[in-house]
Amino acid sequence: MNVTEIVDELRVNQPRASDALRLQVLTAASHVPAPAPSLVGRIRGRRLVLLVPAAAGLAAVSAVAIGVTRPQPVANDATTPTTIGREAAAPGATYAAPPAASDATTAQKAAPGPVTGRAQRYVANLTLSVEDTDALSDATQRALGIARDLGGYVVAVQYATGETGAASVTLRVPSAKAGDAVTRLSSLGTIVAQNVQIQDLQESLDGIDREVARLRARIAALTARLDRAPSSAERARLTEQRAQAQAQLRELRASRAATAAEARNATIQLELRTEQESGVAVPGSRLDRALDRALEVLAWEAVVAIAIAIAAAPLALVGAAVWATRKARRRREDERLLAAS
Repeated sequence: MNVTEIVDELRVNQPRASDALRLQVLTAASHVPAPAPSLVGRIRGRRLVLLVPAAAGLAAVSAVAIGVTRPQPVANDATTPTTIGREAAAPGATYAAPPAASDATTAQKAAPGPVTGRAQRYVANLTLSVEDTDALSDATQRALGIARDLGGYVVAVQYATGETGAASVTLRVPSAKAGDAVTRLSSLGTIVAQNVQIQDLQESLDGIDREVARLRARIAALTARLDRAPSSAERARLTEQRAQAQAQLRELRASRAATAAEARNATIQLELRTEQESGVAVPGSRLDRALDRALEVLAWEAVVAIAIAIAAAPLALVGAAVWATRKARRRREDERLLAAS
């Protein structure tokens, strides 16, 4: 009997193993020791465990490297004004924003003065830092004395002290002495900010003068015609026109006087602060800045990692469901085969 005949015989008769034999086979199979994992298998098993700390260490090292090597951004200088007044933004205006000066000589070179021979609106804003409240009081008194010495006057004063102190002084001085006033006021403390605005008013005054001359000529002509008016109706009409021209002339003269007064005196706004309120931030060390930048990089890396995890979560859930389904199906097939044997 050959192999084919033996197989055919087994298929026809389908012999069934005894219960004792089946129990013996199942017992032997349950006691078969699991094969020891190879070196490659152990490395693969530990790879996932080592992946998380390795990735975290790499992120930390890259963040520190970026924080140390990245150039420090140039901070905005506290002495540079960030706003331009409405006058400086007007057509024909010039604007000067000189850097802070630590002494009166440098301040005199930095702060421009009005142009001699032209009517200009001059506005200067100074912010100074003083040591303490005693120095604040002394600086405030000296500022008022400087205005009086230069032939000016004080518009407003605000003074307050406590744990820290602050004073705000508004001065008006002759425009010709505005540069001298800025120089002397700058020596009262350490300059924190300086802002000078100059607007030319000469063209406006010249235009007003031309309009005044035209109106005066018109009034003189209307007066001459009024004397020769042939009728009362004509005289009434000419009288009304002359009254309108005279009213316009009065408005122009008032406007010219206000403009000339504005150009005659310069406005200086002085802000005094004790050092606790000076607003000057003390820069940190290089190590502190590097650590700050490293923390910023780590924060961004964490945000990116969270975004990737959120995007990959649906795929991970689908993969886990597929794996669990296949494992359950394989278990059912094994049980079915054991039951059929």
